[in-house]
Amino acid sequence: MDSNPYVGTFQLTGAVSGMDTQAMVQKLMEVEQQPLNRAQEKFNTLTYKQNLWMQVDNKLEDFYDYLITFKLKSTLIPKSAISSDESVLTATAPADADNSTFYLKVNSLASPTVLLGENIDSTIKKSSTVGEVIGTTGDSTFTITKGSDSDTITVSDSETIQNLIDKINNSTLGVEAKFDDANGKFFILNKENGNVDINLSATSGSNGETLITKLNLNGTPAADSDNTVRTLGSLGQVELSFDGSMTITTYDGLTENTLNVFGTTIDLKSTSSSYVKISIEQDIDKSVEKIKEFVDKYNETINYVYDLLHEDRVTDKPTEEMTEEDYMKGMLKGDNNLEKIFYNLRNMVYSPVDIEQSGSQYNALFDIGITSGDLGAGYENTMKGLLSVDEDKLREALNTNAEDVWKLFATNDTTNKEYGYAQSVQNYLYEVTKFNGYIDQIAGTNGTIGNEMRRLANEMTNLLDRLQRKEAQYYAQFSAMEQAIQQLNAQGLYIQNAFSNQ
Repeated sequence: MDSNPYVGTFQLTGAVSGMDTQAMVQKLMEVEQQPLNRAQEKFNTLTYKQNLWMQVDNKLEDFYDYLITFKLKSTLIPKSAISSDESVLTATAPADADNSTFYLKVNSLASPTVLLGENIDSTIKKSSTVGEVIGTTGDSTFTITKGSDSDTITVSDSETIQNLIDKINNSTLGVEAKFDDANGKFFILNKENGNVDINLSATSGSNGETLITKLNLNGTPAADSDNTVRTLGSLGQVELSFDGSMTITTYDGLTENTLNVFGTTIDLKSTSSSYVKISIEQDIDKSVEKIKEFVDKYNETINYVYDLLHEDRVTDKPTEEMTEEDYMKGMLKGDNNLEKIFYNLRNMVYSPVDIEQSGSQYNALFDIGITSGDLGAGYENTMKGLLSVDEDKLREALNTNAEDVWKLFATNDTTNKEYGYAQSVQNYLYEVTKFNGYIDQIAGTNGTIGNEMRRLANEMTNLLDRLQRKEAQYYAQFSAMEQAIQQLNAQGLYIQNAFSNQ
């Protein structure tokens, strides 16, 4: 037992009697301590059970989180968009895009105007000061003109080329400067696509003129030089055809290289001289993969709960060798609360769903090839509630009416209280795992287990105090015995001495 406030820190036991009174007290206390040991054992059991319930909660929350994404139409019945030439364009179709085929020809891409000064002196770096570049002191001022707009830039001789770049980028014109000083190239490009002119100018003979000339950005290439290059931007143009030969319409003035056609996002990569075929169709393989993944996830979850309900306690290990996991095994065997969760989950996938208002032709998992149990191989899987997939029947249902397959899982009609399988399971798991939900009322801090643990903790505190008082009482009694023996010894010695002196 730990230190006892009712017993002194120094005990001289058995000094007179020669008996090991401390060992005797310890033996007596072992008997007295049995109620405390039993209470501690109950407390430990509840702790392990509480931890195990938290693991169950986490497992069910994991399934809940999975269902959030699974029941999305883009997950369950995705569309594939196939481009016959992905070097020209790629396509991405949402789940609600119509199955269709059309053709596109890219006449031009959207691009920005770029003003380039190249073959710049290799000694000019981003870290170079403007004074070093122009070879004199004083401010340098020049004007950037973009279309009908302009802005004036001024830099001092102590500022660097990097400072110059920052000032251009922060201007009101919406242009961006870049300097590849390793290769002597200075770029000024429009942040928007389209055909708009960009040029730089400065007062003749000024520091500003010297600066833009040093950077080969004067905007007017000399007759014998091509060090200033201006590439005018353009807007995108795409032709649409339904047969790959006759143009039906043209999408002009595209400011971005992205186009939405019939709900399908088209990303333009390069121009083309001929039409590129785009095919939008149901991605049956991916739908099958996702539904089989759902079945696997459900089976994993229901198997986990079933195993907890049927696993035995660990009895083949010494107590000192058992881990926390060993102690928790069998804690929930036959637990009524866990059985309720198990049967609710199992019955939810066994029974048809009421989704009449959704207009779905399917109302049971069996309709799309998902069956319960392991037909022809006994009933163990049926008892567990495991699901299996007839892939051929599932593919047939998806090919026939993929939209109704999605409704079978994902219907969420709160007005008419109609829910598909995935939504029903998700709704139930929310009630089970939410704060103050079913599991929290069992194993939470204020749940049944938590309340019992607090009661036991108070009981153990009282038992411990009682034991400490009892231990102090035993020591006091043995001390009194020692004192009585000591007095008897003294009296005997006195009598002995009295007779020996006669």
